[in-house]
Amino acid sequence: MTIKKPHSHSFSRSKHFFNQGFTLVEIIVGLVISTLAISLVAIIIFPLLTRSVEPIFQIRAAEIAQSVLDDVMSRRYDETTPLGGSPICSAATIPCTSVASLGIDVGESHRGTFDDVDDFHHFCNADNDIEDVFGSNLSASGFTRGYTFRVCVGYDGNYNGVINQAAELNAKLITVTVTPPSQASPVVISVYRSNY
Repeated sequence: MTIKKPHSHSFSRSKHFFNQGFTLVEIIVGLVISTLAISLVAIIIFPLLTRSVEPIFQIRAAEIAQSVLDDVMSRRYDETTPLGGSPICSAATIPCTSVASLGIDVGESHRGTFDDVDDFHHFCNADNDIEDVFGSNLSASGFTRGYTFRVCVGYDGNYNGVINQAAELNAKLITVTVTPPSQASPVVISVYRSNY
């Protein structure tokens, strides 16, 4: 019996080793292309992720604004207006609160003690933390964290949007502004409260 020798390859072992893999140029080109692709994804996709939260902030801000507005509208028109709304205040009968006196009255320290619409004008000059009716800060934690609000009240009896004209005691323009955290736009709701 004869034993055959295996066929030898036409190239040596060391030559075969150098013919496998990528060259340095191919590796550098691959890295550049990968870097460009990752950068493109980061530039296009990641800003969209941060903007996807904005509608949630807007919805919460609208809910807070509506809640504050409901609280404002539940109060009587003026400090001098009796419960039930009659007789109405006017220049001829019972005088309405003067423009300079809009805001809180003696003994009113928080929303729970406010008794008329213009008491909320106290919250007009600066952004205020969200509070409950007892004046406790709700903006420090939970659902209203980072939200602020303003409530501005002024006379606008001819409904033209220009407030605090002395002869226009028939209505008050109430504007509630709630500013959400981060880059979301503020929500502004304005309504009129008639003198009745």
